[in-house]
Amino acid sequence: MAIPEEIRNVARPKNTIVVKRGNGPLKYAVVQRVGCKRVGGSNIPINGYTVGHIIEGAFVPISDPVAQRKTELKDYADVVLIDSVSRSLLDELHAVYSAADALKIYGIALLRVCYPGVPCSRLDHYYETSWVSTLFPALPLSRNTVSSFLQNLGKSYSLIVSFMRNRVNSLSAGDHIAIDGTLKEDTSSVNSLSHYSRKARVKGTMDITVVFAYDIDRREPVCAKVFAGNVLDSVSYQRFLSENGVTRGIIMADKGFPKQAAQEAFDSSPDLHWLNPIKRSDKRIAAHDMYSFTGMLDDRNRDILFKKEKLEDGYLYAFYDRKRAAKEEADYFKHHKGKPFDAQHLNKHDERFGTIVFESDVDTDPGVIYRMYDERWLIEECFRYYKNVTDFDDTRVHSDYSVYGSEFVNFISSVMTSRIIRKFEETELFSEMTYKDIMSKLSSAKKVDTLGNGEWEFVRTTKATEKMLERLGLIPKPEDPPRRKRGRPKKTVDASAPKRKRGRPTKNPS
Repeated sequence: MAIPEEIRNVARPKNTIVVKRGNGPLKYAVVQRVGCKRVGGSNIPINGYTVGHIIEGAFVPISDPVAQRKTELKDYADVVLIDSVSRSLLDELHAVYSAADALKIYGIALLRVCYPGVPCSRLDHYYETSWVSTLFPALPLSRNTVSSFLQNLGKSYSLIVSFMRNRVNSLSAGDHIAIDGTLKEDTSSVNSLSHYSRKARVKGTMDITVVFAYDIDRREPVCAKVFAGNVLDSVSYQRFLSENGVTRGIIMADKGFPKQAAQEAFDSSPDLHWLNPIKRSDKRIAAHDMYSFTGMLDDRNRDILFKKEKLEDGYLYAFYDRKRAAKEEADYFKHHKGKPFDAQHLNKHDERFGTIVFESDVDTDPGVIYRMYDERWLIEECFRYYKNVTDFDDTRVHSDYSVYGSEFVNFISSVMTSRIIRKFEETELFSEMTYKDIMSKLSSAKKVDTLGNGEWEFVRTTKATEKMLERLGLIPKPEDPPRRKRGRPKKTVDASAPKRKRGRPTKNPS
């Protein structure tokens, strides 16, 4: 059908023609002429791309649909802060994985810290709307891509072990390491790691077990390993130490990780030492009269008594905390309200209130031993943050491989979280707000590409948030105005002006 003359006469770019396509407001398309070809002795024109349409008697050029445009307002502060304290992890990943895989692991871990509980199906969305896409452009993070990647990451198990061993090798013989395990809910019916744990009768769900080694001195996780939910701590202890190559340091574990369970690892590594709490019913406590304390720790904030006793195969360290004893005694009376009074039972427990006894092969100052025990809560904090920043969803638990791969990324996330917590403590932000409050303020700080020309500008936010960003070094502090000298500023004196006569001027000079 011929194009109406009034349509063909509308002003449009040179070397274009009008083509009718269907009906509706976009039926008259303006197509570019890009050349011609010789066919049978004739020149046949070649059409190119559609450059616009004739709409209501005017030429309207084609613009990029909003669905195909890049995000021009992105979450900024949280990503930059985490990356600033965690970039060394990317170097550690490069030492084991290819550049593309290392960037993908690092990027997913970074997103999981910024957006706790984000499912793999939404990673691509948060990647595009955050500064991660600016730091590491063109990362493929679609649902299917991430699912396949986590599977392949778990299949390459030896690379995970190599990464963990590289971190362990950075330890020195005097480093203090806490080892503990945590249960993580996993009700998958596909992977073999999901089992009913010792706490299943309380929780009613299946779990997996994640064992961590935590460096108390650096205050971050060193290595981790995933076990089935029904594996006992004592069974996993030897395997954890041998697989991760832990051969140096002072290992502090809880009562679920007895040294006998990993005796082979300790015997084969002379630089590896153990420190374990023992039960209050242990016969060695009474045999060596460990509750007859011989000294007091030099601590202004707490009242701690101690006793150190040498054994044939090591040492016993006993401690008594007065505040803890008062709390345990109060708990005892609370739980025995309404029950017949048993003086013998009370006397037996009264001696144990506020006490803890350790066995170790390390001959050191009792203050060092108690500091390790006192700071062991850090690994519990690590577990708490670890469970908050990581969650399973339906794209991550298809098989054992997915569990291993996903938990490896979660380990990277937990190291990142530990480092930003340390940053918050250094800047004393925890004295004013919680971790959740700080991260909420960070997520509100954004950058915008106002003109679409790639020049990003910081979006002004509340004064409180900007003050916090200044303390964290994310935005520059405003320059202080120059200090004014004390006193009234001097007046300028005109040297040529006649001097005023001394004294008070008369009221009526005439």
